[in-house]
Amino acid sequence: MSRTASRLLVTAAALLLVFGVSTAAVVAMREPFALNDYTAIWGLKARALYRTGSVAGLFRVDPDGAFSHPEYPPLWPLLLTVATRARLPFDDLVVTPLWPLLALAASLLAVRAARSLRVAWPFALLAGATVSLLPYWRTYPGYAEGLLLVFVLAAAGEAERAGEDAGATLRLSVFLTLAAWTKPEGLVAALVAAAVLGFAKRGRAALLVCLSAVLLAAVPWALAVRRLAPRLPPTDFAFAAFSPANLGVALSTLVSEAVPAAGLLLAGAGLFALAPETLRRRRAVLAWAAVYAGALIGSFAFTRLDPAWHARWSWDRILVVPLAVVIPVLAEALAECVTGRSGAAPLPASPEATLPQAPVPAR
Repeated sequence: MSRTASRLLVTAAALLLVFGVSTAAVVAMREPFALNDYTAIWGLKARALYRTGSVAGLFRVDPDGAFSHPEYPPLWPLLLTVATRARLPFDDLVVTPLWPLLALAASLLAVRAARSLRVAWPFALLAGATVSLLPYWRTYPGYAEGLLLVFVLAAAGEAERAGEDAGATLRLSVFLTLAAWTKPEGLVAALVAAAVLGFAKRGRAALLVCLSAVLLAAVPWALAVRRLAPRLPPTDFAFAAFSPANLGVALSTLVSEAVPAAGLLLAGAGLFALAPETLRRRRAVLAWAAVYAGALIGSFAFTRLDPAWHARWSWDRILVVPLAVVIPVLAEALAECVTGRSGAAPLPASPEATLPQAPVPAR
């Protein structure tokens, strides 16, 4: 790629990133955190934490667990509470600017994840711009997946060196543990990452990620729920509700809902077909995304709700996390198609480095 083309791509990607974050801010500020799950779950819990200063308050606002999902981890409501502490009373408008900040953080972490794969700057920046343009940021302001995306993309930036670099392994486990404190899907992300690391023969990293997420997030919160909840809250999923028919209905709903995105899916598949080196090198990341998405989709077999309604309401929020993690790999595939090199191939340090060198005389 010529210098001029590279600069044009950097400029275009930067403008797209600014556009994506700016439109997320406009949508959020036009209608401050007030939609559906924010009102019933995250904002409600943040108000309870703000007014009581106690985790027990999370369970008092909805003792029966009818709508607020008291079993969900509390990190996002806690962050909302901390962000509004300077104002009295709790004001959703004060915390709404967190949304474009999360969009910006997730976009920059996507750039970092692409750079960790040694993707050239123009294509890495394009990965960040693509994350900022995900429809999620303009559809669900105030929902917890925004914070979950930040932690999972931060972990993706460490995954390449996990098991080989002690610092990267530790940071990976910390980010995935924070993801587990954000949503139940964060625990799934951590366990799938541990499994993929194990298959990649990075046993120590797999063990650290698994133990950290389970012992420092899942178990403490489960104990807190048992101790503080007036009664164990019902969940959307239960082993007793298992039915293959539920999964069949959910899958048909997913297919019908995803029809508008079929062209993008085919384009991504075609890009990987044209970039075999990237496909070979990034099998672990793609395996993580496939297993993670498969686990969450498979959970519809255990839904206690109407499976069609449940899938229609949540499918795009379920798939946004694996999609965001795959985007840096797609950037690498695009770089391979354009430049003929995979992201892992080191670029020459200078033009002279590509010139043939004179043989050294034998002594």
